[in-house]
Amino acid sequence: MNWRLIGQQTYSAAMNMAIDNSIYESVASGREAPTIRFYRWMPSSISIGAYQNPKEISLEACKMHNIGIVRRMTGGRAVFHDKSDFTYSVIAPIRVFNYSIGSAYRQICSWIINSLKELGIKSSLENKNDIVVRGKKISGNAAKAMDKGIYLQHGTLIYDIDWDVMPAALNISKDIVNERVTSILQHRKINQDKVYDALINGF
Repeated sequence: MNWRLIGQQTYSAAMNMAIDNSIYESVASGREAPTIRFYRWMPSSISIGAYQNPKEISLEACKMHNIGIVRRMTGGRAVFHDKSDFTYSVIAPIRVFNYSIGSAYRQICSWIINSLKELGIKSSLENKNDIVVRGKKISGNAAKAMDKGIYLQHGTLIYDIDWDVMPAALNISKDIVNERVTSILQHRKINQDKVYDALINGF
């Protein structure tokens, strides 16, 4: 299986989701090979799950802190994308993963786990789609088997945590963030270029 890799670039929330939608259409039509894309967000943004009520986040805090808001095609809850974090999308025919969403989750998340291992961070897969380090989430992942037999998986890898903005935008307490979420910088002082290289190698 030949894959197309789109290297990391930075866009607004709306543009990032528009690009993923365009990639989906091109893969579904057979114009492009299955695609792995890495990207970042500017400004920091929240992506809301496909079926989530936007009232669950704090629209007021997002406006105050200039946080972009967009609805993504995959499910799950709202995800805060700090401008320093890493995001990926994998778009491919579901047959590549033996027609199984569970198999796709395991395979793609294993690439992230291998990337973290290269950085000296031991992680594991929990709850089907969360990658955790010492019991705290460092990577959340969401997927959808879409029309035309095409599978789309989004995921983020947390590089750093803005302890003021993230909780406010997601409308949760700092204590909950501290209890449930971790970042690369909390475990290893590694620059972003090395993290990106590890992701390319892992994928």
